[in-house]
Amino acid sequence: MSGVKVSLGGIKEQLVRLDELPKKINRAALMALNDTGENLRAQILKEMGETVNIKRQVLRDRVRLTKARRLADAVRIWALKRGLVLSHFPHKQLYGTRKKGKRVRAGIRVNVGGSEKILPGAFIVPSMGSSKTDGLIARRLGKDRLPIEVLYGPSPSQILNTRLPDYRAEGERVLLREVLRQLERADL
Repeated sequence: MSGVKVSLGGIKEQLVRLDELPKKINRAALMALNDTGENLRAQILKEMGETVNIKRQVLRDRVRLTKARRLADAVRIWALKRGLVLSHFPHKQLYGTRKKGKRVRAGIRVNVGGSEKILPGAFIVPSMGSSKTDGLIARRLGKDRLPIEVLYGPSPSQILNTRLPDYRAEGERVLLREVLRQLERADL
């Protein structure tokens, strides 16, 4: 008998490949979710730094990313609630003059969020603080030398909450783009 014979021998390999599709799709979606979180965090850090006039490196430690481990998880970008010490912001010690031309500390000028504020009576304590600051900005609570109060600026959490709906919408938009990119990248 002559003719063309068609069998399922060649299609069995394709059927095995189709069984792998759900795993690859889930992996691509998980990678897209985590990539979206990283991209959104980078954008948030950039905008926060521009908003309050502070370097991104200072904010990077305080704005955290929790990645998704399973597809049912969500990526979470969150910030610490403790305020940033004022010495992280651009600041300058101000001086006044007393009798006979003697210079004395008169306060600190701090630029937070583009607006400069003068804090009369504030001073820099150089022995306190971290390696990222030249000391802490403090103010005395009474007439005596002690106790002193360390001054803080806005917290990263407050800054993040002011633009939360915008960031959520941006996250959804970026996630859709990332899912499509990861699916094109996956060998389906």
